[in-house]
Amino acid sequence: MNLTTLTHHGMSLLTRFAQPAGPGAGSGGGSAAPIAGGAPAGAAGAAAQPSLWANLLPIVGLIVVFWFFVFRPQQKQAKEHKAFVDSLKIGARVVTRSGFFGKITEMDETTVHLEIAKGVKIKVLRSQIAGSESEAAEAVEKAQAAR
Repeated sequence: MNLTTLTHHGMSLLTRFAQPAGPGAGSGGGSAAPIAGGAPAGAAGAAAQPSLWANLLPIVGLIVVFWFFVFRPQQKQAKEHKAFVDSLKIGARVVTRSGFFGKITEMDETTVHLEIAKGVKIKVLRSQIAGSESEAAEAVEKAQAAR
């Protein structure tokens, strides 16, 4: 079966798609054939494309949002924590990130020795000190009051 024998509503597919329609359609280049809406077929492909900046604007916007709402606050918090850890002194009462409360008995550049009970000492990385015991106690009281 060849293409000329296939018909669709009484018109062969070959003549329907191969021959341009409309007045002056036979004068070369079938791109002037009208399409739905009355615009020439060539005009659909010639629609203006958005500029490079218009395509990049949403991505740049997301980067700015992430910077102000994620990265910047995280950097600020890390800087504050580093300043707190650098200011630790022997005898300070602190809480670790794992929840141990204790008093600093010894310190070196990377570790802290905490006395968590009478005669019970643990060695903890300085970076794992979450905050002072008083700040943690206040946070616990606020959480209990909110219930």
